[in-house]
Amino acid sequence: MQGINIQEKMMGASDSLVFPLQPYMCYFPGDLQEELSYLKAKVFPHLDALCQTRGACFRPVDLQRSKLERDYDNDDNDEHQINKPDLFDQQLKISLDLIDRSSFLMCLLGHSYGHQCLPGENGSQSEIGPCSLSEVARNLQVAAKAGYPWVMEDRYRTCSLTELEITKAAFIDNHRSCFFYFKDCTPQDVEDDSSDEMRIFLNMLSNQSQSERQRVRDLKRRIINHCLPVRFFRNLNELEEMIRVDWEGVISKFHKDPKHLILGWQDSFDRHHQQSHARGLCDWFVPSVPTTEILNAMNKFLHSIIHNTKSETHLKNPGAHFTCDFDQKDSVKSILLVCGERGCGKSTLAARWLRAFCRQNPDVLVISHFCGTSTSSTDVRSMLRQCTAQLRRAHYGDFPDWEDILEFEYLHRAVQAFTAAANLGPCVLLIDGIDLLTETLGLSKQEVKALQWLPDPLPHCCKMIITTTFTDLTYKSLTSRADVQILSCPHISDPSVQQSILLRHLALPYKELPTSVLQRIVRKKHCHLPAFLALIGTELRTCAVQREKEQEMEQLQEYVEADSMPELWVKVMHRWVKDFSRTAPTEVTETRTSTASLNLSGWVWDTLGLIHVSRAGLTEAQVLALLEDLGYCGNLRVEGLEWARLRSAFWPWVQEKDNGLLTIMHQSLSQAMNLLLHGMEGQNSYHLILAKFFQKSSLELCSWARKMEEIPWHLKQTGSFKELHDFLSDPATMEFLSSNLKRYPQMTIDVVHYWTLLRERGFDSVTSFQNLMAQTWERLNDARPPDPSSVWRLTLFCCKVLLCLGEIQQAEELLLKADQIFQKGMEQDSDSMRLLLKVQHMLAELYVQMHLPKDSEMYCHKGLETARCLTVAQLDCAEDSCFVICVWHCWRMDGCMQCQGFSERSALLDTFLSILVLKAQPCC
Repeated sequence: MQGINIQEKMMGASDSLVFPLQPYMCYFPGDLQEELSYLKAKVFPHLDALCQTRGACFRPVDLQRSKLERDYDNDDNDEHQINKPDLFDQQLKISLDLIDRSSFLMCLLGHSYGHQCLPGENGSQSEIGPCSLSEVARNLQVAAKAGYPWVMEDRYRTCSLTELEITKAAFIDNHRSCFFYFKDCTPQDVEDDSSDEMRIFLNMLSNQSQSERQRVRDLKRRIINHCLPVRFFRNLNELEEMIRVDWEGVISKFHKDPKHLILGWQDSFDRHHQQSHARGLCDWFVPSVPTTEILNAMNKFLHSIIHNTKSETHLKNPGAHFTCDFDQKDSVKSILLVCGERGCGKSTLAARWLRAFCRQNPDVLVISHFCGTSTSSTDVRSMLRQCTAQLRRAHYGDFPDWEDILEFEYLHRAVQAFTAAANLGPCVLLIDGIDLLTETLGLSKQEVKALQWLPDPLPHCCKMIITTTFTDLTYKSLTSRADVQILSCPHISDPSVQQSILLRHLALPYKELPTSVLQRIVRKKHCHLPAFLALIGTELRTCAVQREKEQEMEQLQEYVEADSMPELWVKVMHRWVKDFSRTAPTEVTETRTSTASLNLSGWVWDTLGLIHVSRAGLTEAQVLALLEDLGYCGNLRVEGLEWARLRSAFWPWVQEKDNGLLTIMHQSLSQAMNLLLHGMEGQNSYHLILAKFFQKSSLELCSWARKMEEIPWHLKQTGSFKELHDFLSDPATMEFLSSNLKRYPQMTIDVVHYWTLLRERGFDSVTSFQNLMAQTWERLNDARPPDPSSVWRLTLFCCKVLLCLGEIQQAEELLLKADQIFQKGMEQDSDSMRLLLKVQHMLAELYVQMHLPKDSEMYCHKGLETARCLTVAQLDCAEDSCFVICVWHCWRMDGCMQCQGFSERSALLDTFLSILVLKAQPCC
């Protein structure tokens, strides 16, 4: 561990970024169709499956597909004509927008070149969309007007759209990873004029003009001269091998191997997504005098931590005793509260401080938690669990994990574990958006925000920085503590800073706003909010496409006159619906008349509503499938290019996470959606639609994990408790839950919460579990019995839920039954022995809770014997097995401290220390 600072230890390699892997696919329309079909059918699914094992996804962006679908299905039905200017006149502008936001380009080139402007079309700029212009010329006009005027320069205006995409991705920008694959169509035997290969080659050449062949050669030469990576292939097998090698390397570089995770599977990916989210926020940061003062104040608050940190000494000598040497007068205030109104830039400021502080103080342990980035991030139990695991890892390194069976039953145990971990050494905890915490098992939302779970006081060597809003209960709770220092986010009043924020989000270097327009914007009362300026900036990227300059200025004037962020969002959503959507099917409009009366209807509004109401977000495929279910099919089907245009407009407010889930990323948009849907049937209908959709969908479209995340949530929201009970009692549901406890720890918290609600409404969890287990145990006598390990896992899960519900006697009966069946002499592999060990552990701890020391001691002895057998069976995992034995002795010591005398505790301590000495030896 020497030579690695503590931030590298916590975050892993610096290139372990997590984001959706979405290379922009570039090829000439109609060319290499066999190769493209093969890739989509055989190669891309393999790469996506590899990403899925790492909590990510592989989703190439292919805008040409939508154009080809339009060409193949050209009915020209008036109802199918989309908005003016025609959608396909915007293809170049949309593709350049998407390239801007993609880190990768995948380009396949054969011998075709594609359409160019017709002779005489590349002179003066005509009005957009006249019938006399070709589609390529209209695309150039739209792109030039919408922020890419360079496409009309002399050297570019005669290029095909595909060459312009390559120019943008590989030549104008220099930060993108590009992969080129050139097909070699030259016959291997050039002397055999009668071969099929030669005939195909000659036929291809005869269909091309000399100019087209020259343009293709020049483009390829230009790519090679720029020293960009180029692969040459002759057949499908060679192409498959090249793409697999290239993109498996990209996946391995940017997505962690699941065998080497910091926390549990889902916790680790949630953690990496938080890091990715923080990096994204930093990209939008605009420095100013007030923000610099805030950053300096945050650093000053942590002076004692920086001064007293012993991390370097600790890392160089992991065996040394680690202590905190703090001056009490430096540690009076333990918590720095950074507060302000929603949209004032608290999260961006926190992310900027985090990056700068970690770079300047690599030996200081900093753990960050951004609430709202995932389902578990807003649950206080999950937050405490994840922070505790990271604190332990920072001080002890990697070690085998052994779950605490009762960690979900009592919140105070999670708090105690967190406090103990925070006491291990100097540390800084950043919690952004604590106002987003929601209800958890046993605590209402109000109780969580009362912050009674937050240790008071904090350990002397722990400092916290917390952000929240003025209007939230967490602000009142924190300001009532004596150890809190308050820091208010100032308003942005400098016009030059306001203009910088606006232009940063406009992010089109070739699109200029007149000074008079900028001055008019920054004079408005809400322009002190960075979120207000950011939304106007992102809108200016797309709202001009379908408006003349005067209309664009009118739209901008309407935006800046908004009296609040929610009102501005309503105006923006109205613009999206007007520009991008079409009339909703009659049955859809009738279902949600309350929102339709606000002129918010159609597929764009339904997309926003479904994403907002979903618990964890929706993938693109899920959204499009849902829209078809709602009636957007046939002539109303959403085109791929339409979808891409909407994605271009609502980015960055609705972003795609690394696993492909589209989520609303800013609370101002969520707040506006809540206000629009509050008290309306629309929200309830969306819940019902999503519950039905996830229940009927295939596992290819919706995995079991996604079903478990969404279905119970929506059934609960709609008050469908009978359906919720049936779903949670289903054997398939229980099988998935019992097999994925460590993979998805948040699900256990959720399930116990749902069963608590069901019990309050008269449903009997004990009877449900007993019936399920009775059926399962009977199946052990079948001719084709189930896997015994699955039976033990199911038993353990049922017992765990029953214990969390306070059904101690029923849990004991199930555990004793499981232990009895286990002892019938069936062959036990290492996995079965580990499950038996957990059964014995649960019984031992259960009897401690029941104050039955003799029974607890008996199962401790049984557990130790099983652990020793496990050590013999797993000689290749001796260190892990020794750890298990040490844990068992700790449990015995804990039980004796509650039930036995000093001499018994002393004897156990001697045994425990002797095992630790053994563990330190090369061969345990």
